[in-house]
Amino acid sequence: LRIPVFVLALCVVVAPCPTEAATVQELLEQGDRLTQMDDGFPDAFTRALTLYEQAAALDPQNPLPSIRTARACLALGDWLGRDRLQWYERGEQAAVHALALKEDSAEAHFLLAANRGNIVNLQPFWKVSPTVVADLEKHLLRALELDPRHARALHMMGVLLDETPGPLRLLLAGKKDQVEYYLARAVEADANRYTYIRWSLAEFYRDAGRPAQARAQAQAVLAMAGSVDRRMWVEKYRPAAEALLKNLAAQ
Repeated sequence: LRIPVFVLALCVVVAPCPTEAATVQELLEQGDRLTQMDDGFPDAFTRALTLYEQAAALDPQNPLPSIRTARACLALGDWLGRDRLQWYERGEQAAVHALALKEDSAEAHFLLAANRGNIVNLQPFWKVSPTVVADLEKHLLRALELDPRHARALHMMGVLLDETPGPLRLLLAGKKDQVEYYLARAVEADANRYTYIRWSLAEFYRDAGRPAQARAQAQAVLAMAGSVDRRMWVEKYRPAAEALLKNLAAQ
C-alpha cells in the first residue's frame, strides 16, 4: 500500500508535539515537581512557570495554574536578592486572576495577601495607602474562614498584627494581644513544613522574655532539615537558631 506524499506531510503537520499533548493536570504536576527541586533553584521555578502558563492557556477557566504561578512567584521574590518587586507583582496579578475564577480559594486569598504585602514592604511609605493593611487582613481572614488551619495565612496574620505601626492598628480588626495565638496556631497547623513559621514563634518568645519557650522553638528549628524551605533553613534559620540558643545559654 502506497500512501501519497501529501498525506504523509499532512500527518507530520497535525501530529501534536509532546507539550501540546500534555493535559492541564500533567503540566501542573510537572511544574510542581520542579518547584520541589531545591537544588535547581531558581531555574527550576522559572521552568515551572512556563508549564503553568501552558496549563492556563489550555484551560483559561481553571484557577489552579494561576494559583501555582502566584505561589512560585512568591518563592522567587522571597529567595532572590534581585528583581524581587517584579516577582511579587507577577504573583499578585496571578492571585487576583485566580480569585476572579474561584473566590472561595483559601490559598489564592493567602497568596494575594502575601505577594501584595511584600510589594508594600518594598515601596516608600508615601506611595502606600494606609488602608492596605486592612485589605491584607481582609484576605487573610477570608483565607482562614475557608481553611482555619491554613498555616501560612495564620502566620502572616500574626506577623501583620505584630508589625503594623501603631496608628494603622486602628484600621485592623485584630489586636496586638492575638499575635501569639496566631503564631502558635500556625505552628500547630503545620509544625514541620515551613521553617520560618516556627522561627517567628521562637523570635516572639525571645522578645517577650520567655527564654524556655524560645529555646524549645529554636531547638525544633534545628531539627527541620526536611522542611519545604530547606534552602532558607540552611542559609538563614539554622544559623539564627544556633545563635539564639548560644545567646540564651550565656544569659
